[in-house]
Amino acid sequence: MKAVRCTSWCQPQDLTVDELPRPSAGPGEVLIRVHTAALNFPDVLMIQGLYQVKPPLPFTPGFELSGIVEETGGGTSGFAAGARVLAQCDLGAFAEFAVAPAHSVRPVPDGLDDDEAAAFPLVYQTSYFGLVYRGGLAPGETVLVHSAAGGVGLAAVQIARALGAGKIIGTVGADEKRAAVLAAGADLALNYQTDNIVEAVKEATAGHGADVIYDPVGGEVSEQSTRCIAFEGRLVIIGFTSGKFPTFKGNHILVKNYSVVGLHWGYYRQMNPAKIEQGWQELLKLYEAGKLKPVIAARYPMSRVADAMKHLTSRAAIGKIVLHW
Repeated sequence: MKAVRCTSWCQPQDLTVDELPRPSAGPGEVLIRVHTAALNFPDVLMIQGLYQVKPPLPFTPGFELSGIVEETGGGTSGFAAGARVLAQCDLGAFAEFAVAPAHSVRPVPDGLDDDEAAAFPLVYQTSYFGLVYRGGLAPGETVLVHSAAGGVGLAAVQIARALGAGKIIGTVGADEKRAAVLAAGADLALNYQTDNIVEAVKEATAGHGADVIYDPVGGEVSEQSTRCIAFEGRLVIIGFTSGKFPTFKGNHILVKNYSVVGLHWGYYRQMNPAKIEQGWQELLKLYEAGKLKPVIAARYPMSRVADAMKHLTSRAAIGKIVLHW
């Protein structure tokens, strides 16, 4: 089979596509013929050796996919050969065949095509956990979503709207991204290149500020967020696409009575997998109610994985980028 390979910590252009033996499903695993794999920012960090988890070299990147069940290992049930599924795996999605733990494999819900199915798991799980479990979002509260036109940002906007948030404000880096954020359910889309985000949020909320701030960017964006957060607000740190870590002042957190909380979704797979199952059930209800819909920004052949990663890191994408064989 063909597979993308990272043989040393590298940049996207250094990845190769190699021929490898087809894997087999072990106990508790499902072997999937990959139709579509979705690209995520951690994929880029991982090949550079900058992610919090560093797999042994060489490895095949990729966390999420959709495809057809090829075979199942011992101790698995409920998956017939030929069934359409979506899955999350520890690594290996950027290959013609991938092995995934059976507990992370799900039938593709009616109405999702292969691209949408591959793009669904990580961003919606992350956004749901960030807003609900870590952010404690309550109906009627104001939500501020940074980098709102990206895959995880659009998912957060859709979920916030579906869960009855009051005002939803999204930030983007270019005016042409505003429309997608508004279409996802936001009331206001701000350009952080040209708008004063702090003052605009205060004005839009009559001085109240944002109750929940969803932040995958980090750096200065996180620091600015503390200046427009509401009393008892929650700033949820999802990641650091800016490449910079924020510095928070403890006395400011105390005086303004707000919380800064982190979310590493993958850690729940180890520490509380039941929470993930609970999240899936809630997300599927929202999808079946017509309130969630993955947005596909671009489609690339797997041979152009480097171009896809460059597109992702350029911040030009609106939604998710997917890869095909």
